[in-house]
Amino acid sequence: MNIKTILAVFIIFLISLILFITFTSFNTDSFGDSFIEQIRIADSENTLSSTNDDKLIQIGKDVCNSSDFWTDEEISIDVIYKLLKEYNFEIETDNRIIPILRFQSTYELCPENISTLEKLFQNEK
Repeated sequence: MNIKTILAVFIIFLISLILFITFTSFNTDSFGDSFIEQIRIADSENTLSSTNDDKLIQIGKDVCNSSDFWTDEEISIDVIYKLLKEYNFEIETDNRIIPILRFQSTYELCPENISTLEKLFQNEK
């Protein structure tokens, strides 16, 4: 190969790399985007429909922070129910958004707490 061919391949590679980095940096999700999307889809009873995205992320973070108190599945439901009541949501303890919030908050916002979530269901066996 001659020097011009090597230089042309190098320049094309460099331009491709720069375009790839630029494209991926503009198309990244911001923190909580996936969480918000999944909660909005799962909220069939429209419990959280009037809640703005920032507040919804804060609720998710609070759910994550409450995981220290989850000793079993029923207690985790109760803890999240009380948390939602603190945010002035009028819901019942059997509202399906509670376990969805528990799951999505853990997996999307604080994956470091996944082991806590897994223990809830291992203890139930």
